[in-house]
Amino acid sequence: MTFNPLAAINVTEVSLSLKNKNNGVIDMGSQTLNFGPELIDKLLKRELKFDEKTKEKLKDFKSRLLNNKRPSTSDFILNLGFKKYLSVDVNGAYDSLSYDLNEVIEEKYNYKKTYDLVINNGTGEHVFNQYSLFKNMHNFCSVGGVMLHILPFIDWINHGFYSFHPIIFGDMASSNNYKIKKMSFANRDGGELLINKEYLNNVYEQIKPRDNNSFFYKIIEHAKNNLGRNIIIVCALEKIRKDEFKTPLQGKYLSDVKENKHFNSHYKLQALGSAKAKNQLADNLKRI
Repeated sequence: MTFNPLAAINVTEVSLSLKNKNNGVIDMGSQTLNFGPELIDKLLKRELKFDEKTKEKLKDFKSRLLNNKRPSTSDFILNLGFKKYLSVDVNGAYDSLSYDLNEVIEEKYNYKKTYDLVINNGTGEHVFNQYSLFKNMHNFCSVGGVMLHILPFIDWINHGFYSFHPIIFGDMASSNNYKIKKMSFANRDGGELLINKEYLNNVYEQIKPRDNNSFFYKIIEHAKNNLGRNIIIVCALEKIRKDEFKTPLQGKYLSDVKENKHFNSHYKLQALGSAKAKNQLADNLKRI
């Protein structure tokens, strides 16, 4: 996987929002750093609240890039103030933990350490077992920590097994009491269209065929025109409580389940999430 400008920008933003960095960072997938010194200039020019020590470390990192010293993803992340960094990948590259992300790692390998930042940058689409992947991220994340997803959304045809839509993050957050700290549509070079929190419900809309006037359709067209055809979704989720991971139900089916007296599940406690969005109509309402 490639640690590109988009990943660097978002990891930097999250690092500045965290109260604790002592538990460090764990990455889903080994990451090859792929950006140039101009990105460091871009970060330093943005209105980001770096302390002087971090600024100096980033300037030194830029010098290493200019001198072809080939710094690593680990080097960059440690320069942001995190105490440790490691990754999980069956290929074992960059001293990764050679664990299979298709497995629930805590159960399979008895690995129970937690981290302040858990990164899923271009890895999740290549993992067949999405349940294990999301549960692993939940288990790896400390309370108050952040799970950062940077994944394919539009196009990226045959890049991986899956592409990801906004509702999966909306409903996973609703099921697990995560706080959505950020959602954006982006390209790999760091261009982003930030979705303001008051508009999150709009991007959970189901776009119907031939409905070119929908709000979300217009957002997507704007993203394509400004970011390019291959659109990435970025979502940062904060873990609020130390609970077991709960599989979400797609929001529009929650009312069907809650009306079924013969079915008992944690779904009945799940917040509405995407259920409130346009065209997310429960099946029971379609049968009336």
